[in-house]
Amino acid sequence: MVSDRALQAESDRVTYPAMLPREIAVWRAWLALHQGEYDRFDYNVRVGPGYDPGPGVAQYVRDSAKASTRQRIDAVAYRGDSVLIVEVKDRAGLSALGQLLGYSTHYRRENPVSSPPKLLLVARDLAPGVAEALQAHGVPFEIVTPQSGP
Repeated sequence: MVSDRALQAESDRVTYPAMLPREIAVWRAWLALHQGEYDRFDYNVRVGPGYDPGPGVAQYVRDSAKASTRQRIDAVAYRGDSVLIVEVKDRAGLSALGQLLGYSTHYRRENPVSSPPKLLLVARDLAPGVAEALQAHGVPFEIVTPQSGP
C-alpha cells in the first residue's frame, strides 16, 4: 500500500518537475507566504537553444536532444504584465546566480514582447559569499524554512 506521503511526493514531482524534493519543500514554504501575490505560475519553463548533436545524427534525434537539453526554469510567476523568474534551492551556491542570469537572457530573447523579467532566488540557506554576489548583481533572494520536508 502506498502512503499518503509517497503519493504527495509523487504529485509534487509532477507539479514541480525541475525541483528536487528538498527544493519542493522550500518552494511550498515560499508559496505559503507569497502565492496570493501572483496571478499564476508556470513550472519547468524551458529556455535556451539546447544541445544539437550535429548533422551526422538523424533529425528526430537532433530535435529530441535540443528539446531535452534546454535550460529549465524552476518557476515563473506572473502578476499582470510582470514576470518573475524564480530559482529554488535547498542550499544555494554561486551557480544559482549564473542560472538566474542565463535564464533571464534566454527568456528575454524568446519573449521579446514581455517586459524584462525580475529575478528571485528562494533558498533554505546560502553558501558563504553568495549573498554578496547576488547583491552585487541586483538579484534579490529570500530565505525560507520549510515546516517539514524530505
